[in-house]
Amino acid sequence: MVSILLLGCTKEDDQVRESEDFSSLYGGIPYKGTVRGSLLLEGGNKLDLSGAGSIALIEDTRDSVSIVFLSDIEDLGEINIKIRGKYDRKSFYTGNENSDIYFKITDQTINGEFISETQEMTFDGRLEREQGQMKMLAVFKKETESFPKGTRLELNFNTSRDVTENDSGGSGCQMRMVPIWGPNGMTMGMVPDC
Repeated sequence: MVSILLLGCTKEDDQVRESEDFSSLYGGIPYKGTVRGSLLLEGGNKLDLSGAGSIALIEDTRDSVSIVFLSDIEDLGEINIKIRGKYDRKSFYTGNENSDIYFKITDQTINGEFISETQEMTFDGRLEREQGQMKMLAVFKKETESFPKGTRLELNFNTSRDVTENDSGGSGCQMRMVPIWGPNGMTMGMVPDC
């Protein structure tokens, strides 16, 4: 499929894309779709999860941006993840792979890990111009406000968007305050509501 897309581009399209950076390629209109997963308690009880999911880039500056993974799980509520990082022409990154906290999107591939005293989280997936998939697995080493010790939470985002040359970005989106989960625990933050 990639070769078909590359063959379909004109030289002008290639020159325009070369001048774009990570934020302009993947920002703007949020990716929307579903999130599915599971919640496995230490005693063996398992709950299958499903709901609405979205991925968006927000708070863009000249060299940094936040990426948010928003999920509204039926019977459980919202689980939102926000990661702030730097970007360049084709990549997004925070931390480095030799540290306990890193997250990167390079060559459309998502890879990351957050390790703290209370939890371990891993991320993998793909972010393309019109599709975003991300799998997150969290293991809670200590009890938190929301999850008992030993809980395993898995979320699989499957999202897409329709991007045209005339899109003006995330027009029509409003911001709202929600609890957000990050490498340092839970905080409150603004996310797009489109």
